[in-house]
Amino acid sequence: MKQSSSPALLAQATSGTSSMQQLALIGLGAALILAIGIGIDSPFLLNLAGYTCGFAIFALSVNIMLGGIGEVPLGHCMFFGIGNYAPAIVMQHAGLPFEIGILAGMVVCGLLAVLIGALTLRLTGAYFSIVSWGLSGVAMVTALNLEITGGPLGLFGFTRMAIGPFDLSDPRVYFIATAIILLLTLIVLAHIRSSRFGNALESTRQERHLAQSLGINVFRERLKALVLSAPIAALAGSLCLPYTQIVTPEVMSVLRTVDALLAALIGGTALLFGPVIGAVIFTILPQFLHFDANVKVLVFSVLIIVVMVVSPGGLHQLFKRMTARFAQGGQGR
Repeated sequence: MKQSSSPALLAQATSGTSSMQQLALIGLGAALILAIGIGIDSPFLLNLAGYTCGFAIFALSVNIMLGGIGEVPLGHCMFFGIGNYAPAIVMQHAGLPFEIGILAGMVVCGLLAVLIGALTLRLTGAYFSIVSWGLSGVAMVTALNLEITGGPLGLFGFTRMAIGPFDLSDPRVYFIATAIILLLTLIVLAHIRSSRFGNALESTRQERHLAQSLGINVFRERLKALVLSAPIAALAGSLCLPYTQIVTPEVMSVLRTVDALLAALIGGTALLFGPVIGAVIFTILPQFLHFDANVKVLVFSVLIIVVMVVSPGGLHQLFKRMTARFAQGGQGR
């Protein structure tokens, strides 16, 4: 009896520890939001921090596919772009509030993900990536030629952008609102990771054929991952609009996805917070170091090469290695 019950007790203890760690991280995140929201007075820095939170949500959505099922979703910029366009179109052409546009973009992307997933998710590896890239190109050309999207000039000059009573034109309110949404997104994804669905995704990512032989419907789990990540990408696109104040077809460029992929890889795809860490580095660091576009590409290209060679798991894995070495050094003394 004792031997059979010990694994269950161990699982409960591990689950409890994990829950405590998650609660501690959530509390730390909430404290950090308050500290930045109250302590920073610069409108530019607050707006940049708000945009960083929006971009971090996009990186998290990309990592659902990259770290979740092991696919590189080059066409994910399409969902980000739809989320960016939806509030703009709803406000300018229908006179509806900003938050209605956010919901509309998320619903459209969820339905579109079902259709796209049914057509593409039987492909894997480079084949899936190339097809998804092609679909984003179709979306960009469509945005260039539709009157409702404003054509090449895009849409700008929006009315009040707000979520309920919170006016996002106020930099402090914009940052706090986007940071809270980022925190809620992390909580949801943490719950999903520890769920049966999360375990099925991990099995699918590690060994697809073995997972299928164990009774996991691999295609269905992959489709669920895409349908989960697409509305989150749309949400990210909507939350970036108050910062940019304009939406053009370039928002669906594959370079947008590449930025999010780099953020996820730098921070670490295995760590839930990894894409957030990468997003902070990717968006805020160039502003303080005054990088132009070409220098930014050069610096981050070198950085990603170094990280992938030294620590393929990202900065998270590198930090764990350094912590382990210090711990071993302390024990040796």
